[in-house]
Amino acid sequence: MAGIIPTLIAAAKPLLSKGATIIWENRNYLQLYFKTKHWKYKNMDIRFSISGLYKIKIPDTNQYLLVLNRRIENQLQPVGGAYKRFGDDSLFNKWGYKPDNSKNGLDVDEKSSSDLRFMVQGKHCIDVLDWFESGNERELNPEREFREELIDTGILDSSIFYNIQYKQIRRFSKNLLWSDFFSCYEILIFDVFELLPNEKQKQALIELSKQKNNLSNGFAIVNCDDIEQLRLVDNKKQIARIGKHTKLLINKEF
Repeated sequence: MAGIIPTLIAAAKPLLSKGATIIWENRNYLQLYFKTKHWKYKNMDIRFSISGLYKIKIPDTNQYLLVLNRRIENQLQPVGGAYKRFGDDSLFNKWGYKPDNSKNGLDVDEKSSSDLRFMVQGKHCIDVLDWFESGNERELNPEREFREELIDTGILDSSIFYNIQYKQIRRFSKNLLWSDFFSCYEILIFDVFELLPNEKQKQALIELSKQKNNLSNGFAIVNCDDIEQLRLVDNKKQIARIGKHTKLLINKEF
């Protein structure tokens, strides 16, 4: 018997270690769980904004392709935007969700209908995250935004960029962040995908980068310093601001 106990302890150590690792890796989730299920956030309206972004780097440079935000004047940002959900509203209605409107968000129009920008009570936040993680009844990547922002606008040649390849490189989230703009707490989630251009696409991006920045064209080529400073400057004059979430393209946080 004396020899069995040390053996059991030795066998349990890897399991205990693995359990501790899982807890550490999911500590933000666990903190959010307790805050929204049992703490003051339980009955508060929490705003979600869940998006997919493309990192589009000009080959062999430290430059990136950004586009103008169609809602926020004179702001450049990565290609991409809020995911859309599919299916009926029964699940979201169960959570008592409220879509964005002009008072609590960015409002809803024909293009933004069903965007994953909405409010639910805090006690349903974990349900939303579990649903999102499942991938059911929602977009899984920002290809639609790529087409709308780059192909439909003529910024990129549809015959060259008809098929694209990419890989997901990170997921970044901020939980229960107070927003002065929306006057509420937010949960922000960004999936960042890196475009993997073929040779023709690489050459097209290089040619695009040779154009002088003209915001009337709906895009700009910026470098790392521009993104760090969150502004695009031309002749010592700021011509556009850059959205904070653009820092995710250069492995920074905001």
